[in-house]
This record gives sequence, C-alpha cells and structure tokens, in this order.
Amino acid sequence: MVYHIGIGKRGQTMVIEACRNIDYLSCEIYDYMGRRDTTKKHLRENRYGLLKLMQDKRPEVYRDLKYAVVE
Repeated sequence: MVYHIGIGKRGQTMVIEACRNIDYLSCEIYDYMGRRDTTKKHLRENRYGLLKLMQDKRPEVYRDLKYAVVE
C-alpha cells in the first residue's frame, strides 16, 4: 500500500502518521516524509529505527523523545 508519512510529536513520543490520503495527515506534523510503499505493520516494527534516524537528522526537534508510535 502507498501511504503518506508524516512525523509529529506528543510529549516524549514521536508520532508516525500513515495515511492513504495526504489530506488526512495532521496539520501539526513537523516533517513530511512523502509517499511510501509500506505497511503499518512494517512501520511499527521499525519505529525505533525511524526515531533514531529523525534524532540524527533533526536533533533540535526530536532529541528528547523516548518513544515512537504509529497512527
């Protein structure tokens, strides 16, 4: 499936939003990762790898986060 991926945060949690329609992404995302051919199961299995990637890429935004969830 093709999902639009947006990354946001809530408290100490990075929120990975995966929507089939870009219009359903939250307006409060920090980063838009584009359209990806993936599944929510794959995103859930790799969410902490994505958290590490985002902490390295944008430490000013994601440095203090400890958790990751997929919505």
